[in-house]
Amino acid sequence: MRKRLVANLIVVLLLGTGILFFPMTVHAINTAVMSWSLMDSGKHLDWDGNTTYISNFNAAVNAWNVYKPGVIRADTIYTIEDVTISDFYEVSNVAGKTTQSGTISFNTYLMQGYSASYRLHVCEHELGHALGLDENQAGDVMYAYVTNVTALSANDKASYDLSYSMR
Repeated sequence: MRKRLVANLIVVLLLGTGILFFPMTVHAINTAVMSWSLMDSGKHLDWDGNTTYISNFNAAVNAWNVYKPGVIRADTIYTIEDVTISDFYEVSNVAGKTTQSGTISFNTYLMQGYSASYRLHVCEHELGHALGLDENQAGDVMYAYVTNVTALSANDKASYDLSYSMR
């Protein structure tokens, strides 16, 4: 009984001073980058082409550019395109493809049935590959499966930072 009273008194004293000790949880950052990226030597990713999902694609460009402004840009007569966007139709479970040769393409077979957040996720994910990011874990835009995650996670940002610094 006396030990409990002393423990309660210590807690009250600590609360009164504003000092409390809580165990801290540290979350490790998991970076995942590829050996290649479609960014040019000026560290830009200039795109051209068209897709049925252009509004989703533009929203994905904006999401990445909010984190690192001006990196992903629409091609102009003054820039050389680094990536061309397009659509393809294939009965498969592949929603999008990014290639080392400079293409991002979206599978209309799957994309047409997706919600807006799923389409945005696919566009963000494929742009991540073009930026040099590899697959990562659940909760990340760079997760290997289509989800409704559209906000860049700490892993997505750390991977982007690493990829950007390597180029």
